[in-house]
Amino acid sequence: MYRTRPLNGKPVRNHAKFVAVDHQFLIVTSANFSMSAEQNNVELGLRVYSTALTQMVEDQLWDAESSLYERVQ
Repeated sequence: MYRTRPLNGKPVRNHAKFVAVDHQFLIVTSANFSMSAEQNNVELGLRVYSTALTQMVEDQLWDAESSLYERVQ
């Protein structure tokens, strides 16, 4: 499990949400992945079928992982 690293000693809220599926589909959404959000919120999302775009997003996240996130027990 990972959490967003603090910035200048202060907690950072990470509100970005996306899912990459099979390195082909990219789903970007405002929705929280919870039952309460699903039942109570109006959200907007976008599904893109693009292997190239999905791979670019995955690569950028892997490159930034160590500076953005820290492992939690």
